[in-house]
Amino acid sequence: MNSGRKIAEGGALLALYCILLLITIYIPLLGFITFFFLPIPFILVTSKQKLSWSVGFLFVGSLLTILIGSVLSLPMTLLMGATGIVIGSFLKRDKPMTPMFISAVLTFLGGILVTYAATVVLFGVNYIEETMTVMEESIDSSAKIMESFGQAPTEKIIQGMHDSISTLTTLIPSLLVITSIIMVLLIFLAAHPTLKRFSDKSLNWPRFQDLRLPKSLLWYYLITMLLALFVNMDNKDFVYMAITNLFFILQFFIMIQGYSLIFYFSDVKGWAKAIPVLIVVASLLLPIFAILIRFLGIIDLGFPFRETIKKKE
Repeated sequence: MNSGRKIAEGGALLALYCILLLITIYIPLLGFITFFFLPIPFILVTSKQKLSWSVGFLFVGSLLTILIGSVLSLPMTLLMGATGIVIGSFLKRDKPMTPMFISAVLTFLGGILVTYAATVVLFGVNYIEETMTVMEESIDSSAKIMESFGQAPTEKIIQGMHDSISTLTTLIPSLLVITSIIMVLLIFLAAHPTLKRFSDKSLNWPRFQDLRLPKSLLWYYLITMLLALFVNMDNKDFVYMAITNLFFILQFFIMIQGYSLIFYFSDVKGWAKAIPVLIVVASLLLPIFAILIRFLGIIDLGFPFRETIKKKE
């Protein structure tokens, strides 16, 4: 590609990024959708050009971000730009989807952590601590309001709500990891049709019903369960936090495997596409269904259940 065409294409993609950024910043509802399209210009540039060109593209995009929005919008451009560059570099080298996805998740997670650390150091604002403090205060305020109406909650209920917030604080590392996974997955979904239309590269993600996570995941899950039995739940030390977060993340992946089995079974049996979706929604609303989904995930990892279904068919 000659220099003139490279510059013209880069300018067009910068214009596209500016439009997406404007919508994301100034139109809240629509901006929530366009947010996941922000890495696409960076993916397209990196999949065709050298890495140095992509870094320059990110630099210019950062300057335009400050002009269009403000300095506060800069972390969003750096985060989505870096994620897009990582995805584009893997596409350019025709690397498999799994390492590409993992690298993109790690990049996104690292960007969140750097942004959080910079906010604390530069502005002295700890959003996580402040959010938890607000939640604690809202519980006490709600209890006082209910008490004024003669329906004061018991101390056990109030303490249980405070314990829930304490557990949520402990699980923040896991929640950041899972959030990064979901966000990158949505970025992949947003980028797929665009790449299919405007690039010779594509995100050939396997069907969800064919997802098979490593069987070793089941052993990690069982070992973590055993370790949790020997952890002092009253001692909120590093070991407690590590095991709690590891167990939470492993449960998340076990549930994903369970969902995959449900979609596989639905596909084999020819069910309506809405049925597995309704099952997923029910598992998110009702804890008993979530337990059943995890149980199915364990079966799918530990036993040749799918092969048995195939033979019956």
